[in-house]
Amino acid sequence: MSRLVDRFVMIRAGLRHGVALALLLGLIAPVSELRAQTYGGRDFDYPATRQGVTRAQPALRSKTAIPASRERAAPGRASPGRVGRVETERPGRLPRYPGRGGGWGPAAAGIGAGIIGGIILDQAARHPVYDPYEPEPPLSRRPRRPIILDGDDLDAPVLRHPRRPAPVQAAAPARRTPPPVQTARPAPGQPRIIVPAASERRFVADEILVELAPNAQADAVLRRHRATLMSSRRFDLAGVTIIRARLNDGRSARTVLSQMAGDARIASAQPNYLYTLQQDAPKPEAPKDEAAQAVPEAASAANEPAASLPKPEDAAPVLAAPPVIASPDLPPVAPLVSVAPKRELQPQYVAETLHYDAIHKLARGDKIRVAVIDSGADLTHPELQGVLAGSFDAVGGDPAPHAHGTAMAGAIMAQAQLQGVAPAARLLAARAFSGNSAPASANGTTYHILSALDWAAGEGARVVNLSFAGPQDRLLSRSLAGAKSKGIVAVAAAGNGGANAAPLYPGADPNVIAVTATDAQDKPFAQANRGNYIAVAAPGVDVLAAEPEGRYAFSSGTSIAAAHVSGLVALLLEKRPDLELEGVRKLLMESAIDLGGKGRNPIFGAGRVDAPAALARALPVSAARP
Repeated sequence: MSRLVDRFVMIRAGLRHGVALALLLGLIAPVSELRAQTYGGRDFDYPATRQGVTRAQPALRSKTAIPASRERAAPGRASPGRVGRVETERPGRLPRYPGRGGGWGPAAAGIGAGIIGGIILDQAARHPVYDPYEPEPPLSRRPRRPIILDGDDLDAPVLRHPRRPAPVQAAAPARRTPPPVQTARPAPGQPRIIVPAASERRFVADEILVELAPNAQADAVLRRHRATLMSSRRFDLAGVTIIRARLNDGRSARTVLSQMAGDARIASAQPNYLYTLQQDAPKPEAPKDEAAQAVPEAASAANEPAASLPKPEDAAPVLAAPPVIASPDLPPVAPLVSVAPKRELQPQYVAETLHYDAIHKLARGDKIRVAVIDSGADLTHPELQGVLAGSFDAVGGDPAPHAHGTAMAGAIMAQAQLQGVAPAARLLAARAFSGNSAPASANGTTYHILSALDWAAGEGARVVNLSFAGPQDRLLSRSLAGAKSKGIVAVAAAGNGGANAAPLYPGADPNVIAVTATDAQDKPFAQANRGNYIAVAAPGVDVLAAEPEGRYAFSSGTSIAAAHVSGLVALLLEKRPDLELEGVRKLLMESAIDLGGKGRNPIFGAGRVDAPAALARALPVSAARP
């Protein structure tokens, strides 16, 4: 288009110059036509007409001496003696003379010459114009010399003909493609389909947990992968709807999950992981001279922690432990040794270490709901009378009370012969682990734990105690993040895997407060995990705890240490209901008694919790100093 415009301008300028030149030639041409013409040595004045002569020309015959006998010569034949004279066959018509001119010939020649000349002059006067959509013309071989202008700005040379910048070509618009199917976004750093490693065995072999993409049909997906629907539930904390499916034909979860990677109808899928509460068999009776000690010595790292027994005359026969049904990959949690109830139990070091007498004058956890997600607790135990605010069974089947769940609930809110950290708190007992009343292992799955967490959040829990350990779980992590967003403080055991064990979850999750265990001398529990994720330590070695059927047992491990911290969190929330997870974590770590060297370390975290100091930081100065 720009070329057409340039040509139009060029032709218009040429026409302008051509018309001017044509007018000039048009004035000259008539004058030259009116000049006298020469014929045979005589002058004839013929006005210029289209026929060469006018009607007045017959008058000229009388002035000539042409014989009449030669008037009718042959057409086209020249008469002898008359150079250039051509005779015609019609009388009265005068001959035409070559070279005489006349008509529009001179004017046309002038216009044409004017147009050509105008174009040449216009091109000579115009600057070169380049099409912005065309590439720039090549530069001359010799660079132009800059012209230095006189004036103030002597440092800026100006080119005689500055080069135009190259046009910026707009990028082609992105090609529109149909939007992909919207699926739930998996956790960062994890794939959409989680296939357990070959060495991982802490999951239900014939079950999977599946999250479907929008508009996907559950029946079609399960039929495609030969699975049977067991249950389906919406988990509000995680923000997903999960299908629990059982695999047919004896296929393993690892195999089916590998095949699901190419199915776009599945938003995410993973195993139904196993978490275990494992308790060792009771130890043999201690000698009489050692049984009288109130606090036994801690066992070495290679052996299980020792537990003291009462004197034989005061103790009932020790219960035999049933076979262990835990996964071989899961570490032991806490050994319990059953003893018969006594009329009056000796004071324990936990009450002195945490200064129960002092802190209970400031707070007792009044009306704070603490959820214990564990095995079934014996709600008829004397230590737990009047503390229940609600119960939930996510497992089903036989709801027999279990030693571990009973011990954790008693450590938080016991109020008979034992003392709990928060005796006025209210218990939300959520059974997510299966097991019987004897001190044996108990297993829980991802699906059961998520159900218990959702129930606890719906019941208004402010504290959640998680005294179990297992593999990393994407769904559990999402639920814990949802609990944190609702103001729930989750406290978890660091794990009893040992000093060189890999991190255990949910203790290693950033949305919980991880707790390790110490003994009466503030020494670390030998089988506790180590890691930078540990926040604080708490008493957790040889702690006298409640057991089903009104009995008591010594418990050791990070499980009961986490229960003690859960009770302390309830005290903090009673005085500071506005606190959330990070605020509570900060209070506990800043007020902790530093152990194992200055600063935070992988063994003790920030140190052993100091209950009076933590409450003093949470309370106003007037309340902290009565």
